[in-house]
Amino acid sequence: MNDFLRSLSAAVFCCVVAGCGIFTPRDDFETPEVTTSVGDPFHFADLLKGSGEQFSKLDWNDLFDEEFKYTNIRLADIVYDKQALINRLELQHEIFPGVVVNWKNEESPLINVDMITLNVSYSIATTESPETPLFSGNSGFVIVRGSDNIWRIRSWTDEPNGEPFFSSAPE
Repeated sequence: MNDFLRSLSAAVFCCVVAGCGIFTPRDDFETPEVTTSVGDPFHFADLLKGSGEQFSKLDWNDLFDEEFKYTNIRLADIVYDKQALINRLELQHEIFPGVVVNWKNEESPLINVDMITLNVSYSIATTESPETPLFSGNSGFVIVRGSDNIWRIRSWTDEPNGEPFFSSAPE
């Protein structure tokens, strides 16, 4: 009788362990947690609202792809690589510490497996006067998913209305 109980206990244990699914492959993967060391003062996270995706890292060094290119189409000679744009963003953050950037999708994002194309408008105001934009414009973004499954901005075409905020005016 003791052998029978041991066999029955072992069989029940195996059924319980097999039933909990620890030995079956998973089809879904956890979404990486959003991390940031700089914060997101220009609200880049809002770019992916409505796409079902999110940036995993909002630190500017991780947010922009290594092949990144920024172009101000009103000032054809203004083209920034990743580091030049980061330098510009840092400068603007120092000059306008209370800036609020509102991004608005002008049309539904075009979503491919590893690429999202966005056309957005933006307005930039301060926390003291959020209803009075200081800068505005339209931008196009190409956002790509890297081999590490992290979304990054690959290109940004900016068309400011009036004075540019994200790029400097030529001197």
